Amino acid sequence: MNNENTSRRQLLMGCAALGFGGIALSGCASSTATAIANATGDTPIATVAQGKLAGRRQGPVLSFQRIPYAANPYLEANRFKAPQPVTAWTGVRDASSAGPMPPQPSRGADGGMSGAADDLTLNIWAPADARGAPVLVWLPGGAFYRVDAGESWYDGSAYARAGVVVVTVNYRVGIDGFMWVEGMPPNRGFLDQIAALQWVRQNIAAFGGDAANVTLAGQSAGAQSVMALMGMPAAKGLFHKAIAQSPPQNHLTPEQARRIAVATAATLGVEPTAKALAGVPLAALVAGAERMVADLRDRAKWGGIGGQPPYLPVVDGTLLTDPPLASLTRHAHTAIPLLIGSTDDEARLYLVPGGAIDRISVQAFAGVLGGAGLTSNAPNVYAQVRTSASPGDMLAALESDSTFRMPAQRYAENRVAAGAPTWNYQFAWQSPGFGGRLGAAHVVDVPYVFNTLASTQAGPFLGGQGHQPLADTMFGHWLRFVKTGDPGWARYDLATRPTMRFDTRSAVVADPLADRRQLWAGKKFN
Repeated sequence: MNNENTSRRQLLMGCAALGFGGIALSGCASSTATAIANATGDTPIATVAQGKLAGRRQGPVLSFQRIPYAANPYLEANRFKAPQPVTAWTGVRDASSAGPMPPQPSRGADGGMSGAADDLTLNIWAPADARGAPVLVWLPGGAFYRVDAGESWYDGSAYARAGVVVVTVNYRVGIDGFMWVEGMPPNRGFLDQIAALQWVRQNIAAFGGDAANVTLAGQSAGAQSVMALMGMPAAKGLFHKAIAQSPPQNHLTPEQARRIAVATAATLGVEPTAKALAGVPLAALVAGAERMVADLRDRAKWGGIGGQPPYLPVVDGTLLTDPPLASLTRHAHTAIPLLIGSTDDEARLYLVPGGAIDRISVQAFAGVLGGAGLTSNAPNVYAQVRTSASPGDMLAALESDSTFRMPAQRYAENRVAAGAPTWNYQFAWQSPGFGGRLGAAHVVDVPYVFNTLASTQAGPFLGGQGHQPLADTMFGHWLRFVKTGDPGWARYDLATRPTMRFDTRSAVVADPLADRRQLWAGKKFN
């Protein structure tokens, strides 16, 4: 773990609450499932390996929600294990409405737990007439701490109307998904994602999808998952193209993960064993995880792992063999095309809504900047991020670079050096949300790539004034990539660094924000 970024993480995390042996499935790329029955009626029926599903028709789009791809992992027999197979059902299973998210902290002011103990599920949108359609599998973000594949801005209807089958995936997060539990497989959330991809390979033909033409995509922790799976031998062959939006690189060593696990068990008042942890009610487990989030803000106590989410991917030497970039170098398929990028103002999501951006002092920013070990020109560079930039504005830019933008750049550079077809983008549209101060913040790009500007989740982030022509443009490029493996602009290279800048007027530019990129040359990100 690199220590130079710790003070920046600590300050950022202190300013805002977190927003952010496997299953046995067929190895065949095709399915014996039949085509969708009653595709022209209001209740389409799909037949998968486990049984029949009754979905819903909305015009030319068929949707199937809450489809189990693995058994309930919160049952005593399955707790903290790799995902287990779903038991086949008789009759027709209702798949017409969304299910609960996995257990996680509520976003409400009163705290508590959202979600419920349920099967591991996914959601599908498909064209009613799909046959051999390209497939887009989406991994939502949430700091490996929250996840909800059913949020309205992930609605896949726009892609389905354009001929793509969309799959959004829930996976375990927090203690159940990523905390180190002795004797149990680590990175259980990653194992869930692999199980979902195996399910897609086995069953997606039942929805008109092509199992040999799968794009794996995600944002934030979902994007980090995409990059991690690109470097996992266990995921080889399960997807053929990749999209990573704002991927960080943070991870833990086994020793760091064990330390967090012991502290978590202590705050719950139990031993750090699978049996003891399984006896803690889920609501109490989630509350304990919230206490750990607060505890890790104490840098004096936690040192190099202070200031970050407690439950992160662990470099276990088996599933995740190396830190993200090294694992990618050792194991990635160079044939997989990659579309990757970030937003201009990522960290403003964490600093603007609660007003923390106005509480950053000159001294606080100077301390963070000094801890970053950047060149002496850094204060001048960050002073240019906005007219009359405040210390909070400069901190937001620095955090945007260190946590998301520069990790995305390093991933892109890694893939180019390996000879992989790679395209880079930057999202620059300035949201009018929160009095026009939110800017091109983290997640603001999500409703643009799904063309869901009117969704419930998107409203606060867009300030009620989403730019539909930009959504049409971004959606069109993502759609082209999913269908062809090429988004429609020049490939990224290390000489000119062509990057598509998405804004009210989008264009390819050479090496945008080059002065900030150069500040971070040679730095590590975790």
